[in-house]
Amino acid sequence: MIQITGSGGALCDGIDRREFLRLGTFGAAAGLSLPNLLRADARSTASGGKRKGKAKSVILFFLVGGQSQLDTFDMKPGAPDKIRGEFKPIRSATPGLQVCEHLPELAKRTGDFALIRSMTHRASNHNPGMYYALSGVAPSRDVVALSTGPDDFPNPGAIISKFNPTDRKVPSFVQMSPAVVGDAYSQVPGQNAGFLGSKFDPFKVTANPADEGFSVEELALPAKVSNARFERRRSLLKTVEDQFPLIGESPEIGRMDTFYQRAYSLVTSPEAREAFDLKRESDKTRDRYGRFSFGQQLLLARRLVEAGVRITTVYWGGLLNAPDDYWDTHTGNFTKQKENLLPKFDQCFSALLDDLKDRGMLDDTLVVAMGEFGRTPRIGVVTANAGTDASGRDHWPQCYHLLMAGGGVTAGAVIGKSDQYAAYPVEKAATPEDLIATIYYALGMNWEAEIHDRLNRPLPVTRGQPIMDFFA
Repeated sequence: MIQITGSGGALCDGIDRREFLRLGTFGAAAGLSLPNLLRADARSTASGGKRKGKAKSVILFFLVGGQSQLDTFDMKPGAPDKIRGEFKPIRSATPGLQVCEHLPELAKRTGDFALIRSMTHRASNHNPGMYYALSGVAPSRDVVALSTGPDDFPNPGAIISKFNPTDRKVPSFVQMSPAVVGDAYSQVPGQNAGFLGSKFDPFKVTANPADEGFSVEELALPAKVSNARFERRRSLLKTVEDQFPLIGESPEIGRMDTFYQRAYSLVTSPEAREAFDLKRESDKTRDRYGRFSFGQQLLLARRLVEAGVRITTVYWGGLLNAPDDYWDTHTGNFTKQKENLLPKFDQCFSALLDDLKDRGMLDDTLVVAMGEFGRTPRIGVVTANAGTDASGRDHWPQCYHLLMAGGGVTAGAVIGKSDQYAAYPVEKAATPEDLIATIYYALGMNWEAEIHDRLNRPLPVTRGQPIMDFFA
């Protein structure tokens, strides 16, 4: 332990010893809230290229809870009423493809994105399902309370951040929400860097960008901390590090140093502050996306892509984030979707596609909209959650869909096919491993590369293969 003795006097930059102690261990950069935020996150807790990928950035729009395939993009109007449900199909811009009547804007734009209707896996609870969908690695156990751990496989954002980072003064990997909490109020694994280390965790935007006073406080110094004072504190931190080099070998101190360095780079970056400033957008643009959290998060994601952020994840929901406003429709499946979920999704996702296309950004921005699984073909059947009633659809990982646009994806493609009840794939089944390989392929990264875990064991980045029908 290092002890600083004496009751008076000042250190070399004019900070007295009492204030130094108040700042905490090596807290010379105090005044930044970002390091504390990152440390709290950490506690709760390749690049080669076989082709030149068209995508430079990724926006992952994750629909927590699992969007129903039967009520959106894989409707079965000829099935019995307890399977097909209440919604009517409408024609889309793609010949032969019908979509839900409550998705009129996306129905007009099916020629701008690709749809796969044959995704499948076997993890039926939210936490393991999300971990599998986000990391492309099957969970060791399909249990409700699966939570984060230091040996988790990394989110693709962490791998991209380490092996293919941005060269601009913005984060490489941004998450638009606090940590997502799933079943049993456990933080969902697969959101962070796992065994790659907290250095590659996402920068989390925890405030709601739809709020009138939205700002990212971590990008600015507190009012009482001037630039000169901030630089003196940073200089003091470096002095202490130089005087006690062995301390840097401690994993905890090393992690703390990473957080401070990251905080410093952000707070001194005008580019980062500008990228996160939604006030620069017109009222017309903000209204087009929708003045609700997920709409404004997608708009902010577009701004981050422009600024050079490599991957942005926008999470729609989570048990503690929005308990009445996400896709886990165990009760009131049709009412919740009709009155809230589908209109908002139709508005904000169509706005993102239009905006990227109009700005000439869609070709090099890969956009993915997905959940961790689908919903039961038969209404009222209990598969995972005893709270499912006669008006709801339970979890169904055996067959689900996702949307993908931009980044070289063939617009208008419809990939795979489910059976007559949208219960199981019958053509071109694909897994989360394949999806992760597809993302790396679109970015021009080598999906067959190896990474090493904390014990330096080699592991494949993914065991999947790119879904080449997306690029036909």
